[in-house]
Amino acid sequence: MRLIDASTTEAYLRTTPLVSAGERLAVRELTGGVSNMVLLVERPQRPADRFVIKQARAQLRTAEPWFSSVERIWREAEVLNECTRLLTAATPADAGAIRVQTPRILYEDRANYLFVMTAAPQPNMVWKHDLLAGHVDPMIAAACGRLLGTLHAGGWRDPALAARLGDRTLFDQLRVDPYYRTLAAVRDETRPAIEDLIDSLHAHLLTLVHADFSPKNLLVSAEGLTMVDFETGHFGDPAFDLGFFLSHLVLKSCLKIPDHARYLALTAAFAAAYDLRVLPTIGPAALASLWARGIQNFAGCAWARLDGKSPVDYLGDPGRRELMREICREIFSSRPMTWTQVVSLVTARFDTTALGSLALEDR
Repeated sequence: MRLIDASTTEAYLRTTPLVSAGERLAVRELTGGVSNMVLLVERPQRPADRFVIKQARAQLRTAEPWFSSVERIWREAEVLNECTRLLTAATPADAGAIRVQTPRILYEDRANYLFVMTAAPQPNMVWKHDLLAGHVDPMIAAACGRLLGTLHAGGWRDPALAARLGDRTLFDQLRVDPYYRTLAAVRDETRPAIEDLIDSLHAHLLTLVHADFSPKNLLVSAEGLTMVDFETGHFGDPAFDLGFFLSHLVLKSCLKIPDHARYLALTAAFAAAYDLRVLPTIGPAALASLWARGIQNFAGCAWARLDGKSPVDYLGDPGRRELMREICREIFSSRPMTWTQVVSLVTARFDTTALGSLALEDR
């Protein structure tokens, strides 16, 4: 396997049909992920034809040792193609709604475990960075709900999709083990709830699951919302996607106390748009069950981002981290059935924290 990076990409590209012999290139590494080398190739003579190279790495860039087969790059390519197909086949969004899209694969190199795809429209902003900078837009959250709902509804109980994407080995290696099993190992109090969660994931094999649907993998531009990173995709329980995504938004809400209400409102906009897309396909009973499981996955994912193998990089305050643990404990024990109940619980806890902070400032 020929490893490439920003310094060796141009030489590699000269051996492929992707660029012409005398063409000038500019290459830079795109940061933010931990599992792949991702490189943006810009073409000064053809600026509209920029592209991205993605190559799998066996060892992930985390503080604790974490390994995964480089074969996962082909699962990512397959899931990307399926997502593109489902979005293309879906009913168009209402006029004025933010457009949602995926990249398109241009080239595959099986010997070197890499593929090349179209680049997201420029300029763009990683939604995570926008949120951390204080920019809150409910329309983007609604577009996320519509996007995820389209994928879940489009693949619902599809036997052909289940056959193609039924292997959940990578999901286990990159999500269940580093998030759930690691959390249970370091926080023994979570073990019963986490074991139930893992059993539930195996028991509800229902549709296409992205399993990395988060603000860091959503790029915002004038042309809409572009979703990236598909290597953990599989046919499984969509409740994981709900919990994973919402954990990111609530952790950022915790960071932003006392400005948490604006961030929590994003979760309501997401949930409403998601329900509109999914309900006609799966019906109210299945949707209610999905949300109940999604809420438990929310607690598992949020806690895992504090004490699992891939801790969140922006919530360093010990008091706020413990506040999130308390919320997750309560969700594990009380098992709320609706996202509205969770928002009420979180709002009350964050409001109390905000008032306490103000009282300290007044002394």
